[in-house]
Amino acid sequence: MNILKFEKKNFINSVKNQNFKNYSLDIKKVERNFVFFSKKELSSILNLYSKQVSKGFWKDYALDNQTENAIFSVYRHSHDKPMYQIIKNSYKGLKNKLNFYIKKDKEIIIKSSDLYIILLKFEKKLSIKKLKNN
Repeated sequence: MNILKFEKKNFINSVKNQNFKNYSLDIKKVERNFVFFSKKELSSILNLYSKQVSKGFWKDYALDNQTENAIFSVYRHSHDKPMYQIIKNSYKGLKNKLNFYIKKDKEIIIKSSDLYIILLKFEKKLSIKKLKNN
């Protein structure tokens, strides 16, 4: 019984000696640098996505947040590579001017600082491609 108490005391002392407060502050700084889609941006992207799903062209999507990018990927099949990626980019967090662009494979199709302009141009481009195929 005394051995267990001794081990507990050593463990508690070792935890007190470590500086966990600074570690949690570092995590919060990193989290601030992550880029996310706002509610309005995400709703407009999902509006375009739902139109394409109802037409049967897109089947699945994925969201990814990184330190400099927020990515909305669109898939034709759930096991494929993404057909298109809508990317929100900021190199210095949310204070910097944001860039939006749409990629197909590794090629940038449309790039602008306004997401809504990109989505309008992209929707027109998608409808033109479908008219040419029919």
